[in-house]
Amino acid sequence: MSSEEISTVYGRQEFKRVDVGAVMRDGHPDISDGDQLIVDLVAKKRESAGRPLTVIDVGSGSGVLSEMIAQRLPDCRVIANEIAPNPARQARDRLADHPRAEVFTDSFMDWKDPLDVIISWGSHHHLPHSHLQHARALLDEGGVLILGDEFCPEYCTDEDVKRLRDADVIELGGGYLLASREEIEAYRKDGTVPEWSRTLEDRRRRTLWNWYKFVIDYAIERDHWPVAIAEMQITKDDMVTSFEEEHKLSPLIAEHELAVNGFEQIAKHVIGDRPAELQSFFIYEFVPGNGAADGDGDR
Repeated sequence: MSSEEISTVYGRQEFKRVDVGAVMRDGHPDISDGDQLIVDLVAKKRESAGRPLTVIDVGSGSGVLSEMIAQRLPDCRVIANEIAPNPARQARDRLADHPRAEVFTDSFMDWKDPLDVIISWGSHHHLPHSHLQHARALLDEGGVLILGDEFCPEYCTDEDVKRLRDADVIELGGGYLLASREEIEAYRKDGTVPEWSRTLEDRRRRTLWNWYKFVIDYAIERDHWPVAIAEMQITKDDMVTSFEEEHKLSPLIAEHELAVNGFEQIAKHVIGDRPAELQSFFIYEFVPGNGAADGDGDR
């Protein structure tokens, strides 16, 4: 890949010729292992259901995972949901030989048909979290949300854990975590941010810096310079507290966020075998809980 292609792909312009989804799976830790686990989980769900499933892959990119599912389960309807034009085109090309697979290029919030499986793989930290309630409403009886992501390695203290367990609402205000209605109201009124939220955010950024150094070194050691360059840009974005398009939170915070949005966690899978400070990839299985979400958990 030429330097011109690298700057085009990993700068702020549209992706042109490079399949970023495929490149990342070559040069980034844990993504390919996560792909395989998700395919296995969907196959297990298909077996237990005893019938073909309707599966949507939210934020599918170029459709790498969607194609793997379509190949493994050719009788299932597989929807690759991607709004960016070039990855969507790449997904169409990749899925062209799979008659039960399709690409949906509108927002996930515009999808209306019931679903058996919703997959969010690497998308959660990019999306407005109002999509969680939409996902909950779309799942058929027995349906499952498979949510996997590159999280910030865990940075919550015991005090943070207690605060979150006592909270029935969670929201980000300018990138700062707010965990009570009073905190949310104060932020909306005049931008007040609690000291604990500022301390938590500082800890998040320091933890992320350690993780990103590992990811960039991983790519360079394997001579995957495009991935290393991409991760440098992503690091910059993620360190900007208020930049919500790239804002990785800890697994514990994500678990609580799903809970306040009406989901019950039924399984948690760890990808990779590293010390906690370098443990980023988790894949969860969630089902709609019995209680109704009240909408206050939106981000």
